[in-house]
Amino acid sequence: MSNLNQGNDEKKEQVKLRLLQLIDISQDVYYDQYLHQMLKDLESGKATPEQVNQEADRTYRLYRQRMGQAPVVSEKPIAQKESNVEFKIGASVFSIVGAMFILSGIFVFGFNFLNEFWQGICLYAAGIVVIMLSELLIRRLNRRFSLVLTGMGICGLYLSTIINYLVLHLFNGIAAITITVFIAVAAIVLSCKKDSTFIRLISVLGFYFCFLPIRGFQSELSFLVIISMLFVINMINIFFPNQKNKMIIHFIHMIAATMIAGILVSVAASSQIESIYILGLIVTTLIFLNTAFYKQREKLTNWFTVLYCIELGFCGWFLIKLFLVDSQLHETGFGLFSRLLAIVMLTAVSTCFFILMEKSGFKWIQLYFSGITSLLLVFHSYNEWEEVIVILLIFVTAKLLTNVKALTVFDCIVSIWAALTGIRIALWSQQSLQGVYISFFIVAFILSALTIKRMHLFHEIVMTLFFLIIGIRFGEKWGVPICAGILLLCFLFFNHLPMLKEKKQIGYNITNIVIAGFIYLNTVFLFDYKVSSVTMLIGAVAIIIVFRERYQLNLKKKYLVLAGFLTYMILTAHFETSIIISILLMAVALSCVGIGFLFKDKAQRICGLVMAMIVCFKLAVFDFRELDTLPKAILFFTVGMIALAISFIYILLEKKEDKAE
Repeated sequence: MSNLNQGNDEKKEQVKLRLLQLIDISQDVYYDQYLHQMLKDLESGKATPEQVNQEADRTYRLYRQRMGQAPVVSEKPIAQKESNVEFKIGASVFSIVGAMFILSGIFVFGFNFLNEFWQGICLYAAGIVVIMLSELLIRRLNRRFSLVLTGMGICGLYLSTIINYLVLHLFNGIAAITITVFIAVAAIVLSCKKDSTFIRLISVLGFYFCFLPIRGFQSELSFLVIISMLFVINMINIFFPNQKNKMIIHFIHMIAATMIAGILVSVAASSQIESIYILGLIVTTLIFLNTAFYKQREKLTNWFTVLYCIELGFCGWFLIKLFLVDSQLHETGFGLFSRLLAIVMLTAVSTCFFILMEKSGFKWIQLYFSGITSLLLVFHSYNEWEEVIVILLIFVTAKLLTNVKALTVFDCIVSIWAALTGIRIALWSQQSLQGVYISFFIVAFILSALTIKRMHLFHEIVMTLFFLIIGIRFGEKWGVPICAGILLLCFLFFNHLPMLKEKKQIGYNITNIVIAGFIYLNTVFLFDYKVSSVTMLIGAVAIIIVFRERYQLNLKKKYLVLAGFLTYMILTAHFETSIIISILLMAVALSCVGIGFLFKDKAQRICGLVMAMIVCFKLAVFDFRELDTLPKAILFFTVGMIALAISFIYILLEKKEDKAE
């Protein structure tokens, strides 16, 4: 019995070693999982060694048929190879480098020495021979090296197509696209069947590498053929991916696609290709990038998302550079059409993928990209109406989506952009529609205040500064009182807006007061008593209204501050005669005394008395000598009445205090 158990254990151990051997040589994820499950069944006793061994033989035959391999499985366990940097560099990196150099050699040879039909066909024959030798012979000796050679053969087929189309002109563009699609489909099927990252990357990168020596395009048709080839290859690789290293393949593919798009955009622009055709290349690249990102939406990582955003940024830069390289493009009707078409196509592509992303938060990347790129496209456009329309449409869109937290930064960017554009038009535009454009911006900003949800202090300051600069521009000599009035209206508007009633406005209120202080200090340079008088009146009303508990600015000595403000404004108002200054200052002194008694503020009363005495001294020493007889009589009468009023107030209130005591 013990011998029987010992025999079973030995057989069980042999089957276990065989399973481990199969796991080690397996190149299929699903086959690995099935082998691990059989190993668990063997160890737990759910299946006998005979059953597991029989199932292992059966599944291994199926694995060989599916993978197209015929490895010999020895009874001894295969020793695990030590993986280190040396082997990776020697086996992987240099295999790819070698393949790329061989391809470059074929490319140079084809572009410089081939000019006959049979020579072009020989290029295809060479690529096919490399693939057949790799799959039928080299694969049995070294699987990894065979994958490199297969990838190089596929690149050779791509290269042959480009040489035969661009150099030898053996067939037209439709034939070139057809052949490229056929090669791409064959490469995809082969890489998927083997689940080989090598074949996929080498074939794709080799295809891109073939375009690097191109220095120009003879016609728009040849450029369209290249665009079609790129788009077909990109989309086929996205929709038929490998199972292994899918995200890594997409990562490298996206980088390569963006780089080759940038190179071809520059080459096409130097070849005088019309901008509308170059736009097609950029749009197809955008479609590819968005599709790759969409296909990975369920397994997105931070680094992949960052790469996607960077690639979108490059595409936006290619588009902007396209319209900025040639300044004359802005002045032509075709340039205007191309620019508007670019904006429409950007919006259409972004909208499609925005809808496809459904509830994913990453869908808002589309709005950032299309919105900011559109703003840059119309920047300093020769057609002001185009710039105004595009900016206001994006501005309205941002405000309608202000509830979306992910768009907070976008809302801030668009707000600043709209404000700066409106200011630029107000200051430097000479068109007859300048006032109409500014009116549109003013209305848009006023209505946008009703949608403020986040960053309220930022938006309030931006809007306030915008209105102030517009007021200065169109106010001419009345700019200071207009700005003072704008500040007061903005203060009341934002503090009483129902949407902002739950927001703390202390930050904005203090900012508003600081800006107002700088404005009122500039009255000394006005040299116009009418303007100064209006400014003084607005400032007095502002001090009375603003410094209240309702606005978290409860100032105990508010009326003392008011008196100081009025005194400064009267002294700097540049009145025609000093008699007016004296009368106004005496009126301020009287008000100080009255308010001091009303609110029982001794400091206020003393301030009024001191001011009254200073005014009386000024009248007796300075003003008396400069006036004629009638003005002297009027001045003394007026000031005397004010002085008696002050005395009467003191006498009256003194009696009341005595009775109270």
